[in-house]
Amino acid sequence: MEDLNHEHIMSIDVEDWYNSSLDLFDDSDVKHGQRPNESVVENTLLSLDMLDRYRSKGTFFVLGTVAEYYPDLVKEIIYRGHEVASHGYAHKLVYNLSPEKFETDIKISMEHLTKAGCNKIIGYRAPYWSITKKSLWALDILKDLGFKYDSSIFPIHRGLYGISDAKPYPHRLPNGMMEFPPATIRLPGFNFPIAGGGYLRLLPSCLLNSMIERASNSGTKVFYFHPYELDANDVKVEHKVTNLKSLIYVFQQRLGRSGNKDKLAGLISKYKFNSFENILGEY
Repeated sequence: MEDLNHEHIMSIDVEDWYNSSLDLFDDSDVKHGQRPNESVVENTLLSLDMLDRYRSKGTFFVLGTVAEYYPDLVKEIIYRGHEVASHGYAHKLVYNLSPEKFETDIKISMEHLTKAGCNKIIGYRAPYWSITKKSLWALDILKDLGFKYDSSIFPIHRGLYGISDAKPYPHRLPNGMMEFPPATIRLPGFNFPIAGGGYLRLLPSCLLNSMIERASNSGTKVFYFHPYELDANDVKVEHKVTNLKSLIYVFQQRLGRSGNKDKLAGLISKYKFNSFENILGEY
């Protein structure tokens, strides 16, 4: 492992692909909160093995439905020395919820994580980075529920999420919580995302590595991935796709999957990674 000056944060959003993609389908009547596909267990175990291989720690933002139906998976994450944090219960867009429904969603998530063995839950990440300017009220609810940090605000502009003028580095919020945005690199006039997900899958390795190296020299950065991104075949649609938007979404999700596991392994092998919990004291 390359000995760089500081540690970065690796975060893993523990969810199955299909039930966490419902808001992006225009032709599905499947309800939020269904039992996640069992592939989430196998793929999360692969994620744990990869982190173990390179002696890295991370934060696993576990969806409440995963904790509900697969509590032993949560226990395994804790046993291997990683932090478990909340990803909400049913993977609903925060800005489509009322404050009351958001608080209920978080409380149900925490209940299932606690039952699965978590005795300290201090971090939260919104589904689809959906704390935007329309839902900043959520941060005070998180504070009141005892959370110490959030990692939901993406400092870019996208139709689904993002606050383009948000601070692109770890910082303290007005309510006292820490905010840890995902990694970006500054290009003329805008922030370009390099933290993970589709950005990691679709960018050519040579360009991606150059950007990450440049970004990593400016302090602690937050990276992320989903366990299902280690599985090239885990893009299974459980309803009949009839809408063009849905077809395009499924096609896009399949791009870059075959080489993504190697990209992630290369990233984790090169840099030092830790959890939010272990780095929080530095701030």
